Amino acid sequence: MTAVRTRALDDRVDGIAREHAELVGLLDRRAAVRAALDLLRTEGDVAWVAEPAGEAAELTLAQLTGDHTGLLRGLAVPRGAGLTGKVHASGTPSWVDDYFAAADITHTFDRVIDLEGVQRLLAVPVRHDDRLLGVLAVGARSAGTFGGRAAAHAEAVADEVALAVAVAERARLAREVAVHEERSRLAAELHDSVGALLFAIGSGVAGLSDALGNDPEVAARLARLQEQAGEASAALRDSLRTLRASPAALALSVALRADCAAFSDRTGTPAELVMLDDEPPALAPSRTEVVLTAVREALLNVEKHAHAAAVVVSVACRPGGGLVVAVTDDGAGLAPDHVPGVGLTSTTEAVERLGGTVRVRSDPHGGTTWRLELC
Repeated sequence: MTAVRTRALDDRVDGIAREHAELVGLLDRRAAVRAALDLLRTEGDVAWVAEPAGEAAELTLAQLTGDHTGLLRGLAVPRGAGLTGKVHASGTPSWVDDYFAAADITHTFDRVIDLEGVQRLLAVPVRHDDRLLGVLAVGARSAGTFGGRAAAHAEAVADEVALAVAVAERARLAREVAVHEERSRLAAELHDSVGALLFAIGSGVAGLSDALGNDPEVAARLARLQEQAGEASAALRDSLRTLRASPAALALSVALRADCAAFSDRTGTPAELVMLDDEPPALAPSRTEVVLTAVREALLNVEKHAHAAAVVVSVACRPGGGLVVAVTDDGAGLAPDHVPGVGLTSTTEAVERLGGTVRVRSDPHGGTTWRLELC
């Protein structure tokens, strides 16, 4: 009887462990989508999910598997363009067994599809509660046909993706709300306690200066105390602004600060992040990833070629929306015959697919500025 109970208990524990693993997988949106893409690749060679990128009329290829060139990553797909855009506009599955001969799609992306070696493509909508979340696609590099069976399989995978996206989004929103509420509570407490105390200290020091007369040494000490109280108040105001900022707005600045710290640790060269606006710009996750990848490539180029003594990464909001990120160093500058490498070229292309620009300029007296602008 004891052995039977033990086995029953083990089976129950195993079941709970499996359910926990499944729940964690659902909450990890990227992991769930990666698993779905791997499952979809049984129908072909390359698969991707295209998600809305800020505006409803455009999708971005956010996650891929099986691609060869990297040109598909971060690719912006206008509504109706290519097969992915067609499915986005129609909301119904579609496939082409000869991509380049297909007459019912635009051929906006022929060059990229050709370089990837894709001959046929199948795409299905990703829906949850009648809301279109994106498009799931699979491409094959061999001749053949997809047909209804492959479409049914892709739709089943799309249903799994939709569930994972919906669950992860709800979990993310719940976490962000909880974090934001806790930050706001801390900000209010700090304002009421520490802020009031610093104000009282500053006022008290000012009163002592008037009461103690003209002793120069005492006056100098009190002036220094008053200055320090002012500096502490300014630091507190900066901290309160950061605490009140939304988690989404903080994501970019937190990641860039970590990249600057990692650069300094690797190279011994100080790298500082300067946020030029009180409220950091908030970007869609897909855009944030492109910006971070581009900045990391710029820092890598500084590390390899600049021989710099210092680096500054600055972030500012553009008037009317968007942002500007600059990586500036005081190094040797670019040679007159400088040709951008593969890394800089690929990140520039990824930014341009989002409607942005990347410029690199060297000062004749030394130093280089890499500048990204995103609408």
